[in-house]
Amino acid sequence: MLRIVFPKPGFFLTDVRTIVMLDGGVVYDGSFLGGIDISGGVAPGIHTVTTRIELGVFARERSYAVEVPTGRSVTLHLEYSRFWGNFSKSPKIVGS
Repeated sequence: MLRIVFPKPGFFLTDVRTIVMLDGGVVYDGSFLGGIDISGGVAPGIHTVTTRIELGVFARERSYAVEVPTGRSVTLHLEYSRFWGNFSKSPKIVGS
């Protein structure tokens, strides 16, 4: 099981479209301000999670390699960097 979490951010003037892809398939396409909390079953192994924040004609993308061990669940905690206008390069990955 893989869970991807991004808590509702603090104050922002406008909302932007946020897309999360898992191994190339879209698993979330919606509000940045609403936060993200999605989960689903995945096969054991290394998976690629890609985020995309669309800011009009600009977009910010970030990709993460997430290893899901056999018989375990993993949570990817996304953090937003206001300085870079993108999710941070080093998210918190917690296994259970």
